[in-house]
Amino acid sequence: MKRLLIGDSREMLLVTLEIILRHWGYRTLVSSNVPRLTSLVTETTPDLLIFGESLLRDSTAPLAVQVQKRVSQGTPLLLMPEPDAAAPFLSAHEILAVPVDIFNLFEKIQKYLEKHPRRNIRLALELPGMLCMGDRCHLAEVLSLSTRGVFIKTGFRLKKGDSFSITFPLLGLKQEVEMAGRVLYCVRPDPDNNFLQGVGVEFIDPDTKTLGLLESFLESCLLNELPGRSGKKLIAENCLRDGSRKPTLHLNYPAA
Repeated sequence: MKRLLIGDSREMLLVTLEIILRHWGYRTLVSSNVPRLTSLVTETTPDLLIFGESLLRDSTAPLAVQVQKRVSQGTPLLLMPEPDAAAPFLSAHEILAVPVDIFNLFEKIQKYLEKHPRRNIRLALELPGMLCMGDRCHLAEVLSLSTRGVFIKTGFRLKKGDSFSITFPLLGLKQEVEMAGRVLYCVRPDPDNNFLQGVGVEFIDPDTKTLGLLESFLESCLLNELPGRSGKKLIAENCLRDGSRKPTLHLNYPAA
């Protein structure tokens, strides 16, 4: 399991990132305590470092020295800007803006931690749909969704390259979208894939408004998947933003 080490003085931001990254399947160590972070950087072998700028502003401090050592050995570093924080001395890093765009976070995590990285969040779900080719329409079932495409089951016999339109609801948003799609691949039922059947579809030239709706819907689905969602609120308000720079996940730090 890939390991991330996250250090920041903003406790609620740490909680937000820890919950989401663990939900995505990563082992995540977080702390705002500088001596503990120094020990973790020195004694563990993280696959990715994520730090707030203020913790690394003093280039002679033990934490900054150890982080620089890890970076020089090839460990990637994401830096999170802080208001009025002096720019750190480190040069080999990439910026992770705060409030965090969850789609940007996903892309960066995939880039540094996965052998075959995905650029888009894809969620497994079940949505009813209608697929139309010319004057013929069939019911379809959406089994997974990203902002760039879907995996569906349908009564149509489809082959790679076929084009059509698909309509499905964004449950919870009281919205329905109609998308032009093109078949990228077909999956035939087989014991090796648990008899999964369907087609992978890419969306053709979705407009900005529709992409925004899909992003909001996917964030809503992710929020509902987070552990403990039915109980106490979990994540800090305004720690996450979508691509339009509007906060979309409004959660709070858990009460003691």
